[in-house]
Amino acid sequence: MNLLHLEQLSIAYGPIKALHAINLEVHEGEIISLLGANGAGKSTTLRAISRLIPVLSGKINYKGKNLLEYQPHTVVAQGIAHVPEGRGIFPGLTVLQNLQLAGWTVKHKKQLKLNYESVFNLFPRLAERIAQSAGTLSGGEQQMLAVARALMTNCRLMLLDEPSMGLSPLLVKEVFRVLREINKRGTTILLVEQNANMALKIAHRGYVLENGRIVLCGSASELMQDHRIIDAYLGAAKK
Repeated sequence: MNLLHLEQLSIAYGPIKALHAINLEVHEGEIISLLGANGAGKSTTLRAISRLIPVLSGKINYKGKNLLEYQPHTVVAQGIAHVPEGRGIFPGLTVLQNLQLAGWTVKHKKQLKLNYESVFNLFPRLAERIAQSAGTLSGGEQQMLAVARALMTNCRLMLLDEPSMGLSPLLVKEVFRVLREINKRGTTILLVEQNANMALKIAHRGYVLENGRIVLCGSASELMQDHRIIDAYLGAAKK
């Protein structure tokens, strides 16, 4: 099933065009990796889907609905959670308070309880630090909290922006293991990630953005064998 479809989507920051009529599809149950250099338009794409920035032209269809008619908070209520670059947690609040704030879209107490159980099952370290201020957590724990907070919304689609940024190689492996597990539990993922090797290893399909244009797309295995991807993104990993 086609869950999300961007049609001829264009974004501009003043006179500078950030996205040039891109087309992108995300099917139910997939992990899609969106690759590209800094400034290619990856984060802009996620922010457009979340309705955090205005759209110049084109369409954003989600479950048959036109997201351009929605405000950011109503996008969340539709089942889209955005884990931004830099995590965006509330450092002065505890782990529990961060999670509580994210549960506002869940109307039934029984479901909310199940969400807490699921989150602490995935991230037992957060359960151990439930009363700790989020700002005092390690970088890896803060990333766990950011992902856990998104899961508390009962999201059907998770947008992830650079989840491995600033983490040690060991923690990067753990984050990607958890993302694979989240996907197995039924959450569709659109992933922006500089670590192309790790991103393609867990993805079903991928798109490559260059200067606001999609220049390549295909299955993850196809992209990992493409000499252009190897040269631009996977060279060190292939050595």
